[in-house]
Amino acid sequence: MRKLTIRDIAQLAGLSKSTVSLVLNNSPKVDPATRERVLEVMRSHNYTPSSAATALARGRTPFIGMIVPGLTWHMVAAVNYGVASVVEQSPYEIILYTSTNEKDYTALVDRIATSGLSAGLLVVTHDQPLEPLERLHRSGLPVVLVNTLAAPSELPSVQADNYEGTRTALRHLAELGHTRIACVQGPMAYACCEDRYRGYLDGLAEAGLDADPALTVAGGFHAPTVRERVSDLLALRGRPTAIVAPNDNTAYAVMEAVIDCGLRVPQDVSVVGFDDIASSADTHPPLTTVRQPFPEMGRAAAQLLLDAIDGDTAPGVSLPTSLVVRESTGPAPAKPRRPTRTTTNRPETPRVWSGLGPNISTQR
Repeated sequence: MRKLTIRDIAQLAGLSKSTVSLVLNNSPKVDPATRERVLEVMRSHNYTPSSAATALARGRTPFIGMIVPGLTWHMVAAVNYGVASVVEQSPYEIILYTSTNEKDYTALVDRIATSGLSAGLLVVTHDQPLEPLERLHRSGLPVVLVNTLAAPSELPSVQADNYEGTRTALRHLAELGHTRIACVQGPMAYACCEDRYRGYLDGLAEAGLDADPALTVAGGFHAPTVRERVSDLLALRGRPTAIVAPNDNTAYAVMEAVIDCGLRVPQDVSVVGFDDIASSADTHPPLTTVRQPFPEMGRAAAQLLLDAIDGDTAPGVSLPTSLVVRESTGPAPAKPRRPTRTTTNRPETPRVWSGLGPNISTQR
């Protein structure tokens, strides 16, 4: 038989979930008759509060743990804002942990588990093995992933619709008359990059365009590699007139390559990114990009975790993206110009690329 949750108790008592939480928290805001009504329902149904609810009843304020890859990542502040807007309306507080993708976070996860401080854990955009988190989840501590890069997991997660986001970008470029649309792939080991590439292929098909293998290059998130691969694309006899990138930082490198070849954005080559990080509105020209709803993702993840702490589980959420059209895309040129110079002596430091590595919010 399914274990009753705080939501079930609220429904049986004919009260709101927040009122039941106040009862568990011994809040003076609840009148004695209402308190006794809730306690009677609990007794009659042999309801045992979760460990977090028990902590509340004893007058202690439990915490929600949150692991982020680094506070300097562009998307972390937006996700944090969304999480805080929900958690601050609950009885919980946030403990923030940082752990970069370059450092094994298993020891950190173990410390969180043994400290007993957290009633649940949010993990944001990590490229780490999920087994430690899955083990923690199975032990009874709720875990929710936010925009995490690793392989699919049993853990509930909140993601953006990567597939539909890129498909929408292709539709935009096709409507502008582009028929030679190239794609720079991100690391295909990431599910988000695989989904974005599927969106690219299906977007071409939807526009009645054939997928030309020569117009897909693997660039990852390494700016010098991206500039080199895009320069090769632009040297093709039937060069692309538009290029989609797997994230905004990569799109900056694409624009650098276009400029290095003596071409213009968007008059000669249109460029589309993915993320809509803050700096994308300030590039020259401003970048057309697919917006990931980072604050909304944080809010959805926080609510999923609070529900899981109360015993209500859900598999996860995929939130819609939106296309932000700026000046980096324009009509396809009637007669594409050829590059006017080579990029043999490419600068090591790009002029507009401002990334901090494969911050895939990826900075995916």
